[in-house]
Amino acid sequence: MIDRVKSVRLLATAAVILCPASIASAQEAAGETRVASSGGLEEIVVTARKREESMQDVPASISALSAGDLDRRFDSDVRDFADSSPNIVIDDTQQGPGGVAAVYIRGIGVADVEKSVDPAVGVVFDDVYIGQSSGSLLKAIDIDRVEVLRGPQGTLFGRNATGGVINLARSRPTYDLTGKARVTYGRFDSWKVEGVASTGLADNVAVKVSGAYEKSDGYIFNSFQNQDGQRSEFYAISGALLFEPTDNLDIQLSYDHQKTEQDPPQLLAVNRPTDLFCTAYNQCSPAPGVPTSGDHYDSVSDGRLEKNARFKLDMAIAKATYDLGSDMQVDYIFGWLKTDEEINQDFDAGPETLYHTDRPARWRQTTNELRLTKGGSGPLTFVLGGYLWDSRYTINLKNYIGFAGPPLLTSAQDVRQTNKSWAIYGEADYEIVDRLTLTVGARYTKDKKSSIVNDLPIFFYGTTVEENPTGSAPGVIVMADPVKKSWSKFTPRVSVRYEITDEAMIYALWSRGYRGGGFNGRPSTIGAATIPYDPETLDNYEAGFKTEFANGRVRLNGAAFLMKYNDMQQDLDVPAPGTSTGRENRTINAASAELKGFELDLTARVADGFTLNGNLGYLDAKYKDFVGDIYSTGTPIDASFLKIRRAPKWTWSLGGTYEADIGSNASAWISGDVHYVGGHEITFLNNPNLRNSGQYLVDASINARFNKTTVSLFGKNLANEKGWTIGYDVQGVWSYAAPRPRRTWGVAVTQAF
Repeated sequence: MIDRVKSVRLLATAAVILCPASIASAQEAAGETRVASSGGLEEIVVTARKREESMQDVPASISALSAGDLDRRFDSDVRDFADSSPNIVIDDTQQGPGGVAAVYIRGIGVADVEKSVDPAVGVVFDDVYIGQSSGSLLKAIDIDRVEVLRGPQGTLFGRNATGGVINLARSRPTYDLTGKARVTYGRFDSWKVEGVASTGLADNVAVKVSGAYEKSDGYIFNSFQNQDGQRSEFYAISGALLFEPTDNLDIQLSYDHQKTEQDPPQLLAVNRPTDLFCTAYNQCSPAPGVPTSGDHYDSVSDGRLEKNARFKLDMAIAKATYDLGSDMQVDYIFGWLKTDEEINQDFDAGPETLYHTDRPARWRQTTNELRLTKGGSGPLTFVLGGYLWDSRYTINLKNYIGFAGPPLLTSAQDVRQTNKSWAIYGEADYEIVDRLTLTVGARYTKDKKSSIVNDLPIFFYGTTVEENPTGSAPGVIVMADPVKKSWSKFTPRVSVRYEITDEAMIYALWSRGYRGGGFNGRPSTIGAATIPYDPETLDNYEAGFKTEFANGRVRLNGAAFLMKYNDMQQDLDVPAPGTSTGRENRTINAASAELKGFELDLTARVADGFTLNGNLGYLDAKYKDFVGDIYSTGTPIDASFLKIRRAPKWTWSLGGTYEADIGSNASAWISGDVHYVGGHEITFLNNPNLRNSGQYLVDASINARFNKTTVSLFGKNLANEKGWTIGYDVQGVWSYAAPRPRRTWGVAVTQAF
């Protein structure tokens, strides 16, 4: 009853402030938002199928934000795009520097910092897939459009797009001098300065540069060390070049450099009375679900706070497009990404050194993609392509353990993994008869992975200071050569759509996605280091409709789906006797699951100057067959009673914008949205102390534009929801979590030219 009353009050608030930056799938996805002279909604052009087409013609569930939409939002990174789509949850797990993404679509995703764990939702940036969770919380700088593709995208995007894809694109360089700059000041002494400018250098050469600087004292205070506990600084610079040597050839080059320096993210211990850290070290939660510090935003960590966590990203992208004529073109995309990170983080989240880690890691990926596309209005359109992937990463992990017997022991482990992959794919539309179109697609992928793990000696110390060891022991895992394993997978897609009228379409589809197999990235035993786990597959059955009515002033799209999961990969915390921690995390293929639900997206131009937006998602996610040793007793049990993580039954957004002229060359608007994320589990074992109840995330802004200058006052998370963004159980020892960012507000001045 309390939730219902709260829901009604917040919906009323939304109506009053005319909320919506949440612009679900009904805004223009390529270029500025425009409204036809008749007052109707403009066509939305998307590239979700690697070709430009109207979103209303795509037989799939898609949401989008355009450059115009994004210009009126105050997004920080990919997390803020979550309210643009139903059945999606995006969080920062706070398990490393630079932002570690936990992206879930329709209950499918990954919340793990290890680079050995492939994402289940693909984040694609300027046609380049980001192959790791670290660094995929991309900053909202110069983003021209955002497309959220729900459901498996195995045909066009390949492996690790099981849950869907978030497709981000930046603007092309322009020949005219254009640009904008924004200065933002917000709560917690947060400053952000960002800008982008573009101009022509010659008749066929244009250049674009962008940059950003951010600093913040953070929203968590460390009372143990009596100082701000989450300070950060972020720098970014980017350059792009457009070269058009002939009318048929288009070449784009870009390079990005980003660097984050921050205090290690502050985790919070949420320990039960039976946990070791409570019984032996008196680090107990004062009440169920309350951190040991007593407050969600108060840390008692003794970890280092000298901005010693660093994340560097460098990315180069090259694209060449050649127009063959007859609505056909060839595209080549090269991508190169390098990240380097270092962090010493307190995972026990308490005033003693019980479990800290030092985790320097390096990631490299190179991609090559070649595709042939035929567009136009003929009965046949298609895209054919080939894809090459090469990635490698190294981590030199060191553990500082104070609960395993001596005052302190250290253990170290070096892990190096590689992945080489190639694929061929194709997808074609054919108009069988007038208004009836068949789509058939398929992809064949071949993966080859290798892994080598070596433990360094374990050292014992008589005090908590890492000096003068009192003894040592050899590491458990010693490998002279890497282990290797190959997998291949065929992922088809079939759909049919029927245009009832020019404004209404229905469709049905079946698609398959899969997530690659691999090797455990943090093993404690030789078996876990050398025995691979297999890929998982997902079959999606979906039916939907897309409509426009009321003279083009209302757009309503919807879909219902049933998804069947096979060989679902699960992370289990299990005993590992004779190792430094006595435990290890293993990934196994142990479960099948069924996920079903529906989604609705609405955009309505209610009156001149007033646009209403909303979306609604329902999800029923259940394990069907899951047997595993989930309680580390040595005996597998039927674990299908567990709830799937980050799979809220209900999600919805309600928003709107009202704009009016206030004088010559001046306008003002108010906007905002309420985004609801239903109650959901965030731990594998459904720890009730780390369970999220329903959350109402309220954003709003008041804006005034005079010529090309805009002044905005904005607020985010105005309801001050305090849900967890990550929760992790180390069975019987301790649990840790991280809270959602606090309520904040700020002022921004934007200058366009």
